[in-house]
Amino acid sequence: MSQEIEAIKAKLNIVDLIGEYVRLQKAGNNWKACCPFHNEKTPSFSVSEDKQVWHCFGCGKGGDAFGFLMEIEGLSFREALENLAQKTGVELPKYSARENITNLEKNKIEDILEEATLFYEKQLWETEGGKKILEYLKGRGLEESTVRDFRLGYAPDGWRNIAQFLVGRNYKIGDILRAGLVIHKEGKSQEIENFYDRFRNRIMFPITNPVGKVIGYSARIVPGEDESQAKYINTPETEVYHKSNVLYGIDKAKMSAKEKDWILLVEGQMDVIATNQAGIKNTVAVSGTALTLEQLSIIKRYTKNIRMFFDMDEAGQKAAKRSAQLAFDRELNVFIVSIDEGKDAADAVKEDVQKFIKAIDGSVVAMNYFIEKTLRGRNKSDIEDKKKIIEELSGLINSFSNKIEREHWMREVAERLNISESALREAQFELYQSKQ
Repeated sequence: MSQEIEAIKAKLNIVDLIGEYVRLQKAGNNWKACCPFHNEKTPSFSVSEDKQVWHCFGCGKGGDAFGFLMEIEGLSFREALENLAQKTGVELPKYSARENITNLEKNKIEDILEEATLFYEKQLWETEGGKKILEYLKGRGLEESTVRDFRLGYAPDGWRNIAQFLVGRNYKIGDILRAGLVIHKEGKSQEIENFYDRFRNRIMFPITNPVGKVIGYSARIVPGEDESQAKYINTPETEVYHKSNVLYGIDKAKMSAKEKDWILLVEGQMDVIATNQAGIKNTVAVSGTALTLEQLSIIKRYTKNIRMFFDMDEAGQKAAKRSAQLAFDRELNVFIVSIDEGKDAADAVKEDVQKFIKAIDGSVVAMNYFIEKTLRGRNKSDIEDKKKIIEELSGLINSFSNKIEREHWMREVAERLNISESALREAQFELYQSKQ
């Protein structure tokens, strides 16, 4: 791998790379700018074109091109390596014996998805069917510039629209299948007539990776159409799309999340788009799936503080609780945003954006939120109610991997219930034993 790293360095000018993110000014033999990693008014960030390194004399950070990309984008070394390899045209060897896709094959799939996104965008803006979708999106409060920024599209009705378009662009049907855009009729030959489009008559939400490349789609049924179908369908697992690693909007949210040192986690694509339009750029969505440890690892690259805004119905609150437990295990700080009316983020923003921003600013420490919610309507003096409270809160308390945090909340709950910590621990142990 060292040979490929050196080949990338030889082909890459660090000034060009960093210049994509900050405005560099020539200063003698070097280049200078205000540091992108901390707030400053006087430039202390320096780039040496001769040495191909960067350094900030204010915050002390520095390194080579790989280090800069890892820091600015929140990437792992492997991800930065793949990004710069693609930028410079250097072919990387397979990372491990488990990998079955080369960079060239991955690039081909990404190219197919980019072409498909352009096709869906064109259908949205230039067809009669697309105009109806635009009316719906505008009715949800979205501006045209926002629709374009998030590259929303329309998959027209019909069985082989995208298949024929991409084959016409000289892509093989097998590669289109690998990109997740078509479905193969089981047992049939590889002729195009034996494939059909996965997405038909749907609003297309392109899903991107942290560096902005389209890796898949979430597709909503056109409002008013056959409601017996699934409201949303997503790209299946492919060689570039793994749903457990996906956070909708992460490419647009990452820099704002790093700057503000918190991220807003919501449920759906429309929630992300509406909040972004309202100026809350550091918003991502789990897109209708349960939050995963992989997604939390991505968030942790940019911040340790999560503000969760999930639906106030039973399903939404259960999802918030499960998500918080995973975050506690990863030592992330979780806060809960709530609105009395129980609207989703998109509707809350449309109705009163200032009220929504105020709700975010007033977010509550997650454990305090769940404790208050569990105590509500219960009699702390009643032994049966105490048992129910302990049962509901035990999983949350035990999910903290940090011992100090776990002990803190153990003490807090014991005090609120007017029992000893040892009695609470014993009750938790009995609960644990009963579930084995």
